[in-house]
Parts: sequence; structure tokens; C-alpha cells
Amino acid sequence: MYRSLAGLIDLYRTRGPLFAGIDTRRERTRYSVIGAPLDATASYRKGQRWAPRSIREASENIESNGYYARGITIEEAGVYDEGDIALPHGDAVEAVRRIAGVVGEIASEGRIPVVLGGEHTVTLGALEGLAGAGVRPCILVLDAHLDLRNEYLGEEVSHATVMRRILERVHPPVLVYIGPRAYDREEEGLASGRSGVEVIYSWEVERIGPVNAGSRARNLLSGCSRVYISIDMDVYDPAYAPGVGTPEPPGLRAREVFRILREVVDYRVVGIDIVEVTPSYDCGSVTSVLAAKTLQEVILLAESSRRTRSRKPS
Repeated sequence: MYRSLAGLIDLYRTRGPLFAGIDTRRERTRYSVIGAPLDATASYRKGQRWAPRSIREASENIESNGYYARGITIEEAGVYDEGDIALPHGDAVEAVRRIAGVVGEIASEGRIPVVLGGEHTVTLGALEGLAGAGVRPCILVLDAHLDLRNEYLGEEVSHATVMRRILERVHPPVLVYIGPRAYDREEEGLASGRSGVEVIYSWEVERIGPVNAGSRARNLLSGCSRVYISIDMDVYDPAYAPGVGTPEPPGLRAREVFRILREVVDYRVVGIDIVEVTPSYDCGSVTSVLAAKTLQEVILLAESSRRTRSRKPS
């Protein structure tokens, strides 16, 4: 296990653009943005290691208000950018260990980690870090894929196996997917046959609409006191997010995703990640811009809900 946060500072290497351009005192904030520049197991398009910087640059150039989250801006939400974790390229196992160490230290302070991937493997490190800090949340993942393979291209720790490793090693109370449309037979069987795993497929969102899909996800998470949200940008249709590692049409539209998030994101959020942006394939940085806005919306919805709840009489 790593030392205290002061001892982790040597893992922070990049202090370039700040998320949303916010430069404030850490003790006044609640959310810790952490870059996890990893693309060790990318099997189609590589370059996710450059995403944290690209997302930050985009976040500096969009407006700070929410779409559905009203009455609060990102500057008022309490966000501090910790910088990037130095990760060894090509060694996903060691990268997961380092991410777990950093996230665990941050969570032990009572802060909410916000991880900028990187490939989806970083989610395993984030959740192991939370577990090490005594936090074992339910998980909501928006993704085109189930990521439940036992191994992929000879790797057991991979972007294609990440949710299976999380089920085995973290044991979340509930794992809810929204948007999957790409998987093999084994993954589909595991998702349908395992207790605590629920899937709202992409075609179901199309059939019942985003409001009902979000309401269904909220109901599935109703017994959870803590929720972790993982957003793989390939949940969006490639028309909206072309710059991802493994694009898979037809996907969700931007307004559908934001409407779903409005229904399900609240004060219970204890961690967030956004993954699989691949800047070298991102025409006009549109995927990075959408990632930045999506992440901003999640933070604002969570913080707005927390503040509303804190104002209610006990």
C-alpha cells in the first residue's frame, strides 16, 4: 500500500491544463480529478493515454453550467485537479495497482475520486482502491460492451475483461449496465445468469425511451447507499463519439444519455470515471468535448442532489 497522500505526489507527473480550468484550494473541494493515462491492452485503436489531457483541454472551453443540473456551475461544485498518475505503459497489472493506491488514499480522506481514463481497465483499479478504503459501492456502467470475458488476447486484466475481474475481486452488491450491444455468447450468458447483474440493452433504451430506462436503472439501484458510475464513451453512437477505442454502432444519442443520467445520478455517488476516449481518432475533438460535458453533468447532478438533501429538515 502506498504512503499518505503526500507520499503519492511523485506519481503525479502532468500538471498541464486543469479540469474546467479550476485552480482552487484543495481543502475547499470534494471531488478529486485524477488522470489515468493507460492504453496497455487496447486491442483495436490505441492512444487512450492521451485522453486525460484532451478531456481537460475540452473542459476548459465549454460553458460551466449543467444541461439538466440547474442552479449550480462546475466552479461551484468543489472540484480539484490532482494531476495524472504516472503509469507504466504496457503493464496493466502494475497500472491497476497504482491506480488503486492513489484512489484508496483519496477515498480515505472522504473525497470523491473522478478518474479520467485511459482504457476501461482503469475502473478495476479505482474500485479496488475504494474497496481498500472500506467503500464497496453498487456500480452503474454505461458501455457498448459487457467486458465480461475471462481473458482476451491472452490477458486476464484487460479492457475486455474489466467487469469480470471487478465481479471476482471487488464483489459489488449490484452491477447495472446501460447501453450494451456488443458481446459474445459467454458474456451474454454470464450477464443473464449471475445474481446482482442487470442489463438494459441499447435496443431496450430505444424501445422504452431514456426516461424509462433511467427510471428502471434507478429502481435497480434503489437498495444501494453508495453508487459508482463508469462511463465508457463508446456507449454513444460513433456519430456522436467517433474517437473511441472500439466504436460499435448503433449506439445511444447524446440527449438520451443525458436524460438517463438525470434520472439516476444523485447524492449517493462515491466515484466516477470516464474512459476510452482516443484523441488520435477524434475528428475535431468532438469526443473529448462530449466526454468533458458528460462528466461535468454527472458531477453537477450528484452535487446538486447532495446539497438539496442536506437542506431538507431532518
